Amino acid sequence: MEPTAIRASIQLRTTGQADTDRAVEAIQRFVRDNFPENTTVLVGGAALVEGSLNMLVVKSLFTSMIIALVSLFCIIAVSNRSFAAGLVCAAPLVLLIMVNFAVMGFLGIKLNIGTAMIASLTMGIGIDYTIHFLEAYKRERGADGAFARVFKTAGIAIIIDALSVGAGFGVLLFSQFNMLRDLGLLIALAMLLSALAGLILTPVLLATPLGNFCRPLRQP
Repeated sequence: MEPTAIRASIQLRTTGQADTDRAVEAIQRFVRDNFPENTTVLVGGAALVEGSLNMLVVKSLFTSMIIALVSLFCIIAVSNRSFAAGLVCAAPLVLLIMVNFAVMGFLGIKLNIGTAMIASLTMGIGIDYTIHFLEAYKRERGADGAFARVFKTAGIAIIIDALSVGAGFGVLLFSQFNMLRDLGLLIALAMLLSALAGLILTPVLLATPLGNFCRPLRQP
């Protein structure tokens, strides 16, 4: 008959950590302005648990991206016995990740547990096309019209692979689950952007003095 505690639930119409943080700040401000000093208010719930998980994922995301980039650079540099080859393959990945997050911000796709995985998937996807182009260039280097020959062989294969795999993940756009729909859109976009990076940025880098340090597989 004389309750000493009360439990209240608040339902948000929106999703995302930013909206949850604003709601928590509004609750704390209301408590501070209207409740007696001897009243204890605890804010909890699934939204705060999800927020803590998102923060953990975001922090580990940047750590994993740095480790992955350094690892890929070392593997390619060692396998090609060329520091320049590592730079040629790592540069498109950095640009690809930046463009990917820029697209997420432009489309209003929020960073959560699902979309945070895109960076790692993008690096795994994007490095393949760059390696294919680099290896094809090393085979054709020294021949007349080396870049044209690479575009006619490896270039066509890269485009076909990007379109086919991107279309496969694009099926997720028809999902009723928002996280899966965003994941399908971002992966399909990553396939297209990684192919463009491999076909545009990689030859540009190889045309610079960096390309002179990549060991050819075929002597002119």
